[in-house]
Amino acid sequence: MHTESLLEYVLVNFRWVFVVFFLLPCTVLGKIWTIFEQSTWSRRSGLDHAKNVRRIQYAIRRRNKHANDRLMCTARPSWRSMTIANMAYKTYMFNVNVHLDGIISIDAQTRTVRVEPGITMGRLIPILIQEGWTIPVALDMKDLTVGGLIMGTGLESSSHKFGLFHETCTRYELITANGDLIKCSKTVNPGVFESVPLSYGTLGFLTAVDIRMIPAKKFVKLKYTPIRTLDKIESKLITATHDLENNDFVELLIFNKDEGVLMTGKMTNDDNSTNHVNQIGRYFKPWFFKHVESLLIKWKCSVEHIPLEDYYFRHNKSLFWEIQDIIPFGNHPIFRYLLGWLMPAKVALLKLTQTDAIKQLYAKHHFIDDFILPISALKKSVEHFHNNVNIYPIWVCPTVLRPGNGLMCSRDTIAEMYVDIGLYGEPKVSDYNSTIARNLELFVLESKGFKMLYGGTCLNPDEFKKMFDHKLYEQIRNRLKCESNFPEVYEKVNRKVRI
Repeated sequence: MHTESLLEYVLVNFRWVFVVFFLLPCTVLGKIWTIFEQSTWSRRSGLDHAKNVRRIQYAIRRRNKHANDRLMCTARPSWRSMTIANMAYKTYMFNVNVHLDGIISIDAQTRTVRVEPGITMGRLIPILIQEGWTIPVALDMKDLTVGGLIMGTGLESSSHKFGLFHETCTRYELITANGDLIKCSKTVNPGVFESVPLSYGTLGFLTAVDIRMIPAKKFVKLKYTPIRTLDKIESKLITATHDLENNDFVELLIFNKDEGVLMTGKMTNDDNSTNHVNQIGRYFKPWFFKHVESLLIKWKCSVEHIPLEDYYFRHNKSLFWEIQDIIPFGNHPIFRYLLGWLMPAKVALLKLTQTDAIKQLYAKHHFIDDFILPISALKKSVEHFHNNVNIYPIWVCPTVLRPGNGLMCSRDTIAEMYVDIGLYGEPKVSDYNSTIARNLELFVLESKGFKMLYGGTCLNPDEFKKMFDHKLYEQIRNRLKCESNFPEVYEKVNRKVRI
């Protein structure tokens, strides 16, 4: 066996040794730090926020005076992001430290929470729930930041009602290329407001966000419905998205080409004592997707009550199903009861400790991507993805896209229902190669869909502009004098700069 093949074999089959004996102990330190952060947390005053904004403005103006030949980006290291890709562009751009991660205010009268963009879902959601509130689109991974969900894309099982995460935001605060602080909303600088989402920091530096709040309830009453055949899966999902009165949450897991489990949920304060209360967030509980799969195997419809915070973060412990490729025995009862409290290993630590060999292995053996397609194309899309990558489970999350002039909007003059199809894992096709990723993107483009950009795009610039409408975005870039100060979106999301 060649040395390279031996190394590849060891890294693929025994990476769990490194994870269990090194990475998980390091994760303990991270958890201790998180507990410390939460225990010492206090709402950041407006004065503190303003002071930090002035610091960023000073850094930008200093760059404009001494290094205006370099484009700007945030100094946040790529290993701290949730994607496995590295942002190579940070090595040659001018890095500005935009470390803003506090809650500025919670206003019950206006039902808005004002936050800084670096705050994570794992910090924001528990605090809001304690105050009796939540946000309409609460993401399921604790390390996702508000800024990342706006500048990139965020959606969840409530998006069939509320749309993408940025649609629940009512105001942005932005520092422009010349160091000025501007505010934008639907009535103030509306063009900027519409162009910020999906702009990946190419219009300015986001410093504050106002997000709508809704009253929180104790539980989610969740119904699981196993379904056979793609025709029925598609039709029942469409029906579920229409029932806005009874379904606050809609999500679908497809476990093979012909079988899946539809989950519909309703927030409630009444556990009714007749249905099981499943505290899925407890460290020793089975991974959520395995719990769902067990109902498919039994072919059993089921209803249970899940505490609200547990429901929101249902996929966090297993990073959807990514952990099973790293720690194959991670869902074993013995591991869960003894070491389950350490899960999940921090994505940031996974990236920070990656060698070049591991990065190459991920590129060669791993596929992580999300595609947003019309809901009527679900069956056709699953069949296409099955033939090209054959990755299961498949995460399916419906979202409404409304008309507008932003980079990602309904292509019609009315709101349309789409689905996010998430593919995470090792392709099970013998002829898998790097060209398949591009072919999948072309399929999505032809199907009038969109690609999430956290992992980069294989499209060329012209194809990229066919997928994402740049008309208003380019107008706003000209107005804010972004040329020679900030890169364009494509310069930050093409695969060559995300390696």
